[in-house]
Amino acid sequence: MAPPAMTIGAALPAAGGSNKRRGGEAELLLRRRNAELELEVAALRAELEAERRRAVTAEEAEERLCVQLGEAEVDAVELVRDYQGRVDELARELAAARISVS
Repeated sequence: MAPPAMTIGAALPAAGGSNKRRGGEAELLLRRRNAELELEVAALRAELEAERRRAVTAEEAEERLCVQLGEAEVDAVELVRDYQGRVDELARELAAARISVS
């Protein structure tokens, strides 16, 4: 999601009228803009926190997958050793059978 566009407007005094009125209008414009910016900051903070939670969840999932992969590798090594032992045993039996036949 693209961040909201942030524009900073400048309050320009209105032409004519008293300085006090223009100052009050400028202050009002600045207060409104400040409120808008505070809302944007709050929204960005909430988005940042959501992204942090997603990152933590992803890291935890990665750790679980690494543990599962390690366990699968151990199982695979044990299966290979068992299989190789069985192949060696059958090879010895075959050799013994060939000797007894000849």
